[in-house]
Amino acid sequence: MRYALLFLVAIFLQVVFLHGLFKPGFLAPDLLLIVLLSRAYLIGRDAVLWAILGGSLLDILTDTIGLNLSLYVLSVYLFSLVYERFLFKSFLVFVLPSSVVLLTKKLLALLMMRSKFSFEASFQTFALSWLIEVFAVVGLYFIYLRRKE
Repeated sequence: MRYALLFLVAIFLQVVFLHGLFKPGFLAPDLLLIVLLSRAYLIGRDAVLWAILGGSLLDILTDTIGLNLSLYVLSVYLFSLVYERFLFKSFLVFVLPSSVVLLTKKLLALLMMRSKFSFEASFQTFALSWLIEVFAVVGLYFIYLRRKE
């Protein structure tokens, strides 16, 4: 129940607050994906179902049909593949794959949107968004995940 509430709050903050601050909106820090990766860290591949739900809701709310759904499912699945190779849970086992997956998702979204639309996206916005995501992943690990291990 708590996770569902956190899930909905992440969607709300991402759609209402972050998409307004970052232009174009898909470059905004991805709170929902961070929440999904933390769920995948705790329960494994079952988090792909949450990724399908979250991607679908975000696609409906942001009018980007299929983009978020496909990228979230791919990102959570890639994280699960890398994470399952390790026999232990630790800070680096969560943060490094999460950072790589977040960067890969952001690059794929940029490439997909750039192939269809013409827009300006600066490197500074891209880098700032990714750094905010990495700091959020580290904070989430120390605040929540370390206690659940």
